[in-house]
Amino acid sequence: AINVLVCPVDICWKVKIVSHLVVIMGTETFDGRERRYVDYPIADLLHMMGMASRQGIDSSGKCVIMCHTPKKEHLKKLLYDPLPIESHIDHYLHDHFNSEIVTKTISCMQDAVDYITWTLLYRRLSKNPNYYNLQGTSNVHLSEHISDMVETVLGDLEASKCCQLTDDGDVSPLNLGMIAAYYYVQYETIELIAASLTAKTKVRGILEILSHASEFSNLPIRQGEEKALKILARNLPQNLPESAQFQDPRTKALVLLHCHFSRKALSTDLRTDQKRVLCDSINLIPAIVDVISSNGWLKPALAAMELSQMVVQGLWNKDNILMQIPHFTKEIVQRCEAYEGEEPIESVFDILTLDD
Repeated sequence: AINVLVCPVDICWKVKIVSHLVVIMGTETFDGRERRYVDYPIADLLHMMGMASRQGIDSSGKCVIMCHTPKKEHLKKLLYDPLPIESHIDHYLHDHFNSEIVTKTISCMQDAVDYITWTLLYRRLSKNPNYYNLQGTSNVHLSEHISDMVETVLGDLEASKCCQLTDDGDVSPLNLGMIAAYYYVQYETIELIAASLTAKTKVRGILEILSHASEFSNLPIRQGEEKALKILARNLPQNLPESAQFQDPRTKALVLLHCHFSRKALSTDLRTDQKRVLCDSINLIPAIVDVISSNGWLKPALAAMELSQMVVQGLWNKDNILMQIPHFTKEIVQRCEAYEGEEPIESVFDILTLDD
């Protein structure tokens, strides 16, 4: 049995274990994007506290939180007092509206206003107006706030060419909006893809566009990772763009993709981030292909499909095709190339014809 388990805070939701005593060593973590220490989310603290007490063994659980003394009273208030649940749909309303416009649930501005009235956001606006920057709680203030919100969101979607808005307030989906809704891609990402692609874009260009997707903007930059990313970047077969900043999550996504193609060994944290980048990439590349196809460009479409194969196989497009076989290394490929049998080994099928 495990007597003592030490784990970082970023995997607290993945650990399926309980104990008699939980000790939280500090309540801050380094945020590489803001380049400063930030407090743990209160939900993470409550979840870690909930791991104290073994069902059927302990009658009670113990949790010790070690924190900076000035934060003691603030933490006690957050942990012991009831915490209101607030809506955050206003931060993600663009993608919600885009999906509803594509499915014809929202066909005019009034439909969008009605959509908001059925959400938790509408219920909480009058209960906690300061949290949502509301000027008052009267019906007039609520109506103006919601109308402004709807106009702003629909205006942004129209500017990104995801929907079309008429003078009468009618809304209809456009091609980019339908692609974004189909692949669950953020509207900012589809706008970036459409604006960045050209008829001459090659694999390298598509790879850079992919790494700048908004889906990667919240990749964590841990303390000391900038140095590790710089070391990895020095040993990659392709140079990064001159504008690359290693505290930028998008640069991190690009480096992790390069490491995947080069099959570089990574630390546990970077490997976890790499898996997330690859999962999102598999979803984003078909959206890129659809945008390219809409413009009728053949070469960029082939380049995007080639990039998709690179992501799946974990290889550069110039690597030997035998490397796609599981457990094949460069040494084994060299032996295959040096093979002096009746027929040379040039494909996966040639491997199948060899004797044991």
